Amino acid sequence: MLRAGEWEAELRPEIGGSLAALRWRGIDVLRAMPEGSTEPLEASCFPLVPYANRIRDGRFGWQGRDVRLRANFPPEPHSLHGLGWQAPWDIVSQAGFKVAMLHSYAGNGGWPWAYDAEQRIRLGDQGCAITLDLTNRADTPMPCGVGLHPYFRRRPETRVTFEAGGMLELDAGLIPTGEIAGPARFADWHGGTALPPRTVDHCFCRWDGAAQIEDGLVTIRMTARGASFVHVYAPADGSALCLEPVSHAPDAVNRAPEEMTLLPPGCTASLTMRISAGPA
Repeated sequence: MLRAGEWEAELRPEIGGSLAALRWRGIDVLRAMPEGSTEPLEASCFPLVPYANRIRDGRFGWQGRDVRLRANFPPEPHSLHGLGWQAPWDIVSQAGFKVAMLHSYAGNGGWPWAYDAEQRIRLGDQGCAITLDLTNRADTPMPCGVGLHPYFRRRPETRVTFEAGGMLELDAGLIPTGEIAGPARFADWHGGTALPPRTVDHCFCRWDGAAQIEDGLVTIRMTARGASFVHVYAPADGSALCLEPVSHAPDAVNRAPEEMTLLPPGCTASLTMRISAGPA
């Protein structure tokens, strides 16, 4: 448990380096993880490394390599969210208000590049900051991406505001088609909007790095550095609300490899997300 001022957070490092709760004045800012759950998709937030979102059929080519990843979210045929969310993380340092967790991968699986991922979570008077660092430990450059997958509180009164340049259209497999629609394709995110009655599971490009959530009880603000995309997941059944800051769009390694960070050996890619809250 971390505490600072009016904030507290619960940790589940053994479950994909997850946050299990984030509260301000006792109010759940992120959806709380059910007690006893071992499922990262039921967590409050988990890290995305060494890539974000989907890779079509778990396969891509890179500089002469044919990389094949397991389908890690059946029945989907794709590889989803990277490797870190399904691996235990180790706590390497902790104080009352901050923690650092490490996930090391030796490069001996389908992903052929070794790496270290460090996640640092810090609480303060202004809220919660999460920094995710990914360091290439292989001897060749690694295509990679980073992201965070927070599940924000959601009520019928919830309204969401953010600025983006466009929305990526999807095929039946939830992979971008290459077509980019206007950002208001489903809702007026710019003006602040209730969540649409249909499921949104789309990535928005040219995001300005900020979003706001209001629900009549609390106002939540999320900002991110190192993420030019935000992936919005808001199912029609009202069960979740995710605004995921990510460094690349789904299947970028196949569709738009220039979006991937080409990380030289020993170098580090980084993303920081900050969450604050205040009265409605």
